[in-house]
Amino acid sequence: MVFLQHALMDSSAGWLLLGPKRSLALQLADAGFDVWLGNSRGNRYSRNHTHLDPDVHSEFWDYSWDDLAQYDLPASIRYSLAVSQQSSLVYIGYSQGTMIGLAALASQPQLAVSVSLAVLIAPVAFTTAMTSPAFVLSSRLGFDRFALSQGWGEWGSFQQKNSDAIVPVCRRYPSFCLGYLTAFCGSNPRGNVADGMVPLVVRHLPAGTNVKVMSQWAQSLRRGSKRFLHRFDYGSECSNSSSARLNSAAGGVMRCNMEVYGQAEPPVYDPAAITTPLALFTGTGRMCSACCMQFVLAGYTMCSWFT
Repeated sequence: MVFLQHALMDSSAGWLLLGPKRSLALQLADAGFDVWLGNSRGNRYSRNHTHLDPDVHSEFWDYSWDDLAQYDLPASIRYSLAVSQQSSLVYIGYSQGTMIGLAALASQPQLAVSVSLAVLIAPVAFTTAMTSPAFVLSSRLGFDRFALSQGWGEWGSFQQKNSDAIVPVCRRYPSFCLGYLTAFCGSNPRGNVADGMVPLVVRHLPAGTNVKVMSQWAQSLRRGSKRFLHRFDYGSECSNSSSARLNSAAGGVMRCNMEVYGQAEPPVYDPAAITTPLALFTGTGRMCSACCMQFVLAGYTMCSWFT
């Protein structure tokens, strides 16, 4: 049994775009695996709520990727195991899917028992080597702080009309669209994205997320940690008016780290606490070995990497 979790701003569609015989999800299904595809809260396929309307209620957007790791992913795994009547599964995450998987496994031993192996594709835990010019620049400039202070909730929502407009352009000028994608998603030094794939990819992107998740990524980049994953940073001074405005984005609730966590600094996820075997896959041997080495230096030794 396999559970696949997509990247930031993506959706379960990403596991299917290559089609039969090529997409990972369909290859696994053809091989006899029971395959489950997750969708992170807030993307185009995950906007339901028992009583909140994401188009009306700002409270819907008041979550970080901590919530994805603490609540959403464990609930999805428990549900899939119950329906399939299995005791464990293989977890496969891509980019942000690896980060929330690592955070969940590091903080919830009971979940780790249910995961026999975690396969991490383009693994992310420490963002010091991020290659997206647009994201690095916006993070350094603190654009996420501005967005939160303005009360923005949703980020990068999927718009069908935009998709319909850009696909013909990308069919005719795939290099232009690939340049746009790499500016936001990171470099593609091997040039391993076929021109014919570009329109398929942009047809489904961006799938949507929220400002708070984007801000947590920006916080990680600014912090520059190479040992721990940090929870969302609400600020250390509860009485600071700018800090209060910064953290009142969704739902109008003013918070700080002391109120949320009971301490001045956000708590951390320690990779050394993970007991599940990890298999790391990335595009270049140098980056992959460096990534795995960071896990080793952080105290985690059950790490294998592949290119």
